[in-house]
Amino acid sequence: MLEQPKKCHYVTIFMRAMVDVDVVKEQVPQNLEPTKCDGWDWYEWDHLSHPLFGPLEKMVKGAFDSFPI
Repeated sequence: MLEQPKKCHYVTIFMRAMVDVDVVKEQVPQNLEPTKCDGWDWYEWDHLSHPLFGPLEKMVKGAFDSFPI
């Protein structure tokens, strides 16, 4: 997101996935596009890295329920 916004249109897609707790311990995120992405990390919902991506920050501050079940 730009400090000085330009006329443009952003589309932000959020996805939620459920994983087996026993399996996730063995999962290692892989960066398959290192020229486009700095990397992947796992974070607890209550301990997210900062600064947050603008749309994600709005979602978190809007009391989004990340675990509705």
